[in-house]
Amino acid sequence: MTSIKDQLLLDLSDRESEMLDFLRRLMREPTPNPPGNTTAAMDLVKQFLTERGIPYEIVEPNEGMPNLIAEFNGGAADGPRLVLNGHLDVFPVGDLSQWSHDPWAAVQVDDCIFGRGACDMKSGTTALLFAFAELYAVREHLQGSLVLTVVSDEETFGPWGARYLVEHRKEVLGDCLLSSEPTSPYALRFGEKGRLWARIRVRTPGAHGAYVHMSRNPITIVSSLIANLESLQKIRGPADTPLALTLQKNAATIDKAYGQGASSIIASTTLNVGAIKGGVKINMVPSECEFDIDIRTPPDVPHLTVLERLKEIVAAFPEAEMQVLDQDPASTSDPDHPMVQALIKNSKHVSDIEPEPIIALGGCDARLWRYAGIPAFVYGPSPTGMGTADELVRVDEFLHVAKTHTLAAFDYLSK
Repeated sequence: MTSIKDQLLLDLSDRESEMLDFLRRLMREPTPNPPGNTTAAMDLVKQFLTERGIPYEIVEPNEGMPNLIAEFNGGAADGPRLVLNGHLDVFPVGDLSQWSHDPWAAVQVDDCIFGRGACDMKSGTTALLFAFAELYAVREHLQGSLVLTVVSDEETFGPWGARYLVEHRKEVLGDCLLSSEPTSPYALRFGEKGRLWARIRVRTPGAHGAYVHMSRNPITIVSSLIANLESLQKIRGPADTPLALTLQKNAATIDKAYGQGASSIIASTTLNVGAIKGGVKINMVPSECEFDIDIRTPPDVPHLTVLERLKEIVAAFPEAEMQVLDQDPASTSDPDHPMVQALIKNSKHVSDIEPEPIIALGGCDARLWRYAGIPAFVYGPSPTGMGTADELVRVDEFLHVAKTHTLAAFDYLSK
């Protein structure tokens, strides 16, 4: 006799064309953040749920950035509350000339779908949406409850998406969170590095370009300051902690998920100078130069340690002042959590792929649940082209993620 799980897998296999069609329609609704307007894309999500008779609520604290909450109870009231979380906003397109295909056309070539949001994360959000609908149809066989949150304002770590829901709608916290942000079918994220964004400004009197004796050049000062900031990257976590040993064991998977060399930086602090500006014209000594930095801190390094070292480096330059723009400490959950085991088991069942637990180099909304003490895990397609030109998702990875999430969530909520 066919089990409920087997039937779920058969149903999803029958709906593969439907899932691909919905994903491409969702990608064709531009949702770059900034500005972050996701209204048209959210209308597709609302239509999807309405057609299936699934109730939902829209929470829109900022016009043009709607968030959706849908939930249902299983046949047995007692049981865990699982939350599925995805977002609709995407990175801006950037230079169109660098794209091989129209970034808003969702062109499919050789089993890949190209376009902004392909992997980050409209494919993941679509996977969760179909998982939610499939489980709604068999809800009498589940215990506890399942929540779906589809949010805006994730790409800029803004206040109007998941952060707003976690702060103002505590029912979305649940007992466990499952996200499908880009990872790799071979990697399962149980944590992520911390983030420290800062702006440093250097001011001097300035002068005529021929009168360099009248003023120090702030651009020259900035170049020295940046060179000193490179020392932050020597701050690494201990090599003998359980987290460090897990990451060492799964180094090959980390490189496979994030690119060769990722395993060498995942346990260290990293620095990126993301923007710099200074000067007016060639024959003037500038009076000001400023630059923005993005620092990522590993979980085994106290966030405050890196911040204090940053302040010390900047303080050595009297003309410099620093402003912390935003920050989030690193976060981790138990890599042996039942949800991790459910994802590994069902990934192997679906595609004979056994993902390994790692942490993320970048950040996502899952951290907000971890900060609230809720275990949060991320499993999604490869981050190919994420944040740059020719972003894509492989069709087989997208379908694998959708099926794995559905079966793992079923196991977690199964009677």
